Amino acid sequence: MYSTLINLFNGKISPWERPPIDFPKRRECNKEFAKLKEQFNESLNEHEKELLDKLIMVQASEHEYGEYNAFISGFRLAARLMVDVYHN
Repeated sequence: MYSTLINLFNGKISPWERPPIDFPKRRECNKEFAKLKEQFNESLNEHEKELLDKLIMVQASEHEYGEYNAFISGFRLAARLMVDVYHN
């Protein structure tokens, strides 16, 4: 842990960096989603396609806010753990 703090201080670790995590199951789901969306799109008229695109955008926004919430919750937990470490 101490070396991580030193590397962070010296700029060898950037807080905004997020190493890519490649989950095969997620990749599988993305491919399946794209395939099903394309199949579904073929059966829709233009108005319905616009509605589907809007629906997907709203769902993506909701997912993004869920990610923000998870990040904040994780950060709060980490802060509580640090406080416990320093008080014990």
